[in-house]
Amino acid sequence: MPLSSPLWRHPILRWGWLLLAARQRLALRVIGLSFVASLLALLQPWLSKVLVDDGALTGDLKVLAISAGLMLLAPLLGLAVESVTRFDYLQLSSHVLFGLRERVFEHLQTLSPVYYSRVGFGDLISRFDGDLAEVQRFLVDGPLALFNGVFSLLAVVILMGFLNIPMMMLVLLAMLPLPLLHGFKKRGQVESSAREARRQSTRLSNFFLDSLRAVKLIQSANGEEVRMTALRERHGDYYQALKTAKQTSFSLAAGQRVAGLAGTALVFGCGGYLLSRGQITMGVLIAFVGYSARVAGPVFTLMGVLAGWQRLRVSLERLSEVLDAEPPLQASKALACLPVVLRGEIALDDVSFAYEQEKPVLHQASLHIPAGSKVLLIGPSGGGKSTLADLLLGHLHPDHGNIFIDEVAIAQVPAAELRRRVAVVDQEPVFFPGTVAENLRFVQQQAKDMELLELLQSVGLEAAEVHLQTLVGGIGTALSRGQRLRLALARAILQNPSILILDETTSAVDPEMECQLLALVYRRFSGRTCLFITHHVRSTQAWDLIFRLNHGAFEVLSGAVATHVG
Repeated sequence: MPLSSPLWRHPILRWGWLLLAARQRLALRVIGLSFVASLLALLQPWLSKVLVDDGALTGDLKVLAISAGLMLLAPLLGLAVESVTRFDYLQLSSHVLFGLRERVFEHLQTLSPVYYSRVGFGDLISRFDGDLAEVQRFLVDGPLALFNGVFSLLAVVILMGFLNIPMMMLVLLAMLPLPLLHGFKKRGQVESSAREARRQSTRLSNFFLDSLRAVKLIQSANGEEVRMTALRERHGDYYQALKTAKQTSFSLAAGQRVAGLAGTALVFGCGGYLLSRGQITMGVLIAFVGYSARVAGPVFTLMGVLAGWQRLRVSLERLSEVLDAEPPLQASKALACLPVVLRGEIALDDVSFAYEQEKPVLHQASLHIPAGSKVLLIGPSGGGKSTLADLLLGHLHPDHGNIFIDEVAIAQVPAAELRRRVAVVDQEPVFFPGTVAENLRFVQQQAKDMELLELLQSVGLEAAEVHLQTLVGGIGTALSRGQRLRLALARAILQNPSILILDETTSAVDPEMECQLLALVYRRFSGRTCLFITHHVRSTQAWDLIFRLNHGAFEVLSGAVATHVG
């Protein structure tokens, strides 16, 4: 996906520059220390020239001792500067990387569930980790490498000019044009190989996550070897992509190495000739040998910045696909608040919604649920029942019409407030890896242990089976389906909502468990609005209202107490 705006105006880069500006003094210190380290490195060939010409050949022991001591001291000082720079660099780069991740993660949390149903999690992880790291490297390493490379190159040129201008010109002509031209020629290959490597890495990550989520199915179907074969194929494709990227990188390095060899050969050849004619000294020749090797470093650094720029384009294109996913329209248009004491009346007025054009899930649908009523909503699977729950939580927004809670249009209510007052318990409730207590406190951080213990007991979770330190979540959960549903209900109770939605919560449990859970809901949510969504019901529980969702519209099956729907 090509970038729709100039690269430097990309929001990720703007965030990065702001993060760097927040640590401006630290960034300047890193640059300054890098310059000092470069000067100390460039001092070595000059000191070797002084040692040979002004010390060894003249017999001046004082100069010999001082220059030898400085040659020892300079790298030691460089090592000390490097140690400080490393920790400053770690602090600066971590600040930028973590800041970028936080901004992107903040954006990801605003996207609707529909977005995540279309995008592979391995794809998102690859962008969140690899592509953001590439941006961070360019933002921090790029300017530092550019400044340091230009500074080092200029310093080397000046020092070589002081020693001998003709030899300086020969070294520069031999070592600069070839790698620069070669690097510009390879720009397209760097970008295309980086893009393919990222694509294959994402494909591999998606495969791993999909396989882990479906490991029970794989084992049940004896499909381990099938998945292993598919993994080997993806490894082969990824290897080819990495091989192409490595070949491109090697080609750039080879051009630099050839230029370095040419420069060294010229230094020895021309320098040896000038030395034999008495036009330069032995110290100058030795110094040029050292400086010719140091010309290659800055040039290679500048080529690395150019290659990093091409890889950056790939990463920004991939991140744009995430940032361009539109979040729900919420807080910026929030004009109203729900009543402090919410009665829980729900009304849909001529609501239409479609995931795809010309395939409406709801079509000019109207519905009224009185405050405090226990309502059953039935309908075929895939008929739009769960869509209603997402609409009530603000995860989705109607294409037409309005939804009201206590006569307040929820489109004007901040999402955070709406979701504090409405809770949903799904058929497969989600828990984070951790303890029961940690998962409960996710909705109420200040809850005391005694309160949580009483809550677990109230939903029928006995301490002998489930206690606050019981591990839940992830693949290694120790809870049965019934226990997980009860824990999800406990979490909903702790949230203290005015409206509770049970979305296919009991579809996968037996009738006895269904009756127990519904009785628990009736007892703990007495006087509050409860919407029970299912494609069938086996309970003989009484309902205040029963609706059927059929062809995008709500049909009233019962306006009084109902006991059973087949």
